[in-house]
Amino acid sequence: MASLTFSLCLLLATALAVCAEQDRFDGFQLLFVYSRNVDDVHFLHQIGEDYVDIDFWIEPTHEHNATVMVPPTLLNLFKNKLDQQGISYVIAVNDVQKVVEAGSVRTSEEEVARKRELTGAKIDHYNYHTYNQIVNYLNELKNTYPSLIQLSNLNYITHEGRVVYLVKMTGSAGANKQAIIVETGIHAREWVTIATGLWVIEKLAMDYTANDATARLMLDKYDWYFIPVANPDGYEHTFNSNRMWRKNKRYISSRCTGVDLNRNFDAMWGTTGISTNCASDIYPGTGPFSEPETANIRDLFDSLYPNIVAYLGVHAYSQFLLVPWGYTEYVSRPANAAELDRVTLKMLQALIARHGTQYLHGTAWQLLNYAASGSSKDWALRRRTNLYAMAFELRPAANSATGFLLPASQIVPTSEEFYDCIRAMVPELRDI
Repeated sequence: MASLTFSLCLLLATALAVCAEQDRFDGFQLLFVYSRNVDDVHFLHQIGEDYVDIDFWIEPTHEHNATVMVPPTLLNLFKNKLDQQGISYVIAVNDVQKVVEAGSVRTSEEEVARKRELTGAKIDHYNYHTYNQIVNYLNELKNTYPSLIQLSNLNYITHEGRVVYLVKMTGSAGANKQAIIVETGIHAREWVTIATGLWVIEKLAMDYTANDATARLMLDKYDWYFIPVANPDGYEHTFNSNRMWRKNKRYISSRCTGVDLNRNFDAMWGTTGISTNCASDIYPGTGPFSEPETANIRDLFDSLYPNIVAYLGVHAYSQFLLVPWGYTEYVSRPANAAELDRVTLKMLQALIARHGTQYLHGTAWQLLNYAASGSSKDWALRRRTNLYAMAFELRPAANSATGFLLPASQIVPTSEEFYDCIRAMVPELRDI
C-alpha cells in the first residue's frame, strides 16, 4: 500500500509539473536606466533590495545603463522614484511577453532535419531543449563516439532530485593528462550557454574524428570536463514555470526559494555584489558551497588537482571575456595576470574574427565598475595558482533588448565564435 501511495503521488507530481503553466510577462517593461554616479547606483541597489520583483538584468553601475525588468504593478512606483532622484531612463521593451514569445519560437522539424542531414549532427542545435532531452542527446553522443566521450554523474543530486551530468572528452590515452573544465548553465535563464556547450561537445568530437589537427591537439593533450547543465533544477523551472528564473531551487522559506550559485563559491564569499535578502536573485546562500551544485564543482576540481590547467565559466549576456579578480571594488589582478591576458586576448581575437561580433576584455570592475564575490572563476584561481581562469558573457550585447531571451537562430553563430575562441586557447597554454 505504501508503495502504491508513493507511485500515485509521483504520478500526480509529474502530471502537475507537466500541466504547470508558464508565468507570463504581459505588461512587464524593460528599461534602460542610466546611473550618473555612485549615489545613483546605491539608490538603484536599494530599490532592488526593497522590491525583489524588480529584476536587474544588467546591474546598476555608474556611467552605465542598467537593464531592468519591471512588473506592471510596480511600474508607476519605479518610474516615480527615478524621476524624484533625477535618474533618466528609456523604455526598451513595452511588453516583455512578446520578447519571451519571440525567443521561444521553434525551428520546424523539417528545417532541423535538413540542417542535421547537411552537418551530420546528432543533436538539434536549432532549438533549446529540456534537461531530459539534453541528457538523451548526451547519451546518443556517448554511444556515437564511445572512445571520445564518457558520461557520468557527479556525486550529488540536486534539491529536487536531479543528477548533474559530467561529460569527459579525451583522445589518445595517457596518464596524468592536464585537464580543462567548462561550466555552462549555472544561471538557469542563460539558455544559450547550455546550447553552446552542447554544440562544442559534438563539434569537437566530429572534428577529432575527421583528423582536424587542432581538435586532435585539444583531445590528445588535454582531458576536457564539460558540465553541460550545472543547475538542472533552475533550468527545468525556466521551462515549466518562470522563464526568467536565475537561481537553483533550494527551499528557504515560504517567501524564498533559491541561491545564486555563482555567488556561492569560496572566493571572498558574501562580500560584494550580493544581497542578504533570500528573495533576491543575488542571494549567496548560507555559506560557501552550501549548495550541492557548487559542491559538485568543488569536488570535481579537487579530484583533478593538480592536473587542472584551465577553468572556463560560461554565462550570458553582454559579450565580455572576464578575467579575475571579479570580487574587488577596484582593479585588482592576480599574480598571473600578464600570462592570463596574453592568452585571453588571443582567444578574443579568434572569437571576433569569426563573425565580427564585438566582445570586450577585462575585469568586471574595469568594464562595469561592478564587483561580485563568490564566483567560480575567482575561486578556481584562488584554489590553483596560475590557473587559466576566465568567464564568458556570450551574446547578445549589453544594450540588447532581447537579453537572456536570445532566439534559437543565434545558437550556432554564438557557438562557432566560442569554439574558435577555445581552439585558439589550446596552443597557447603553458604547463602550470
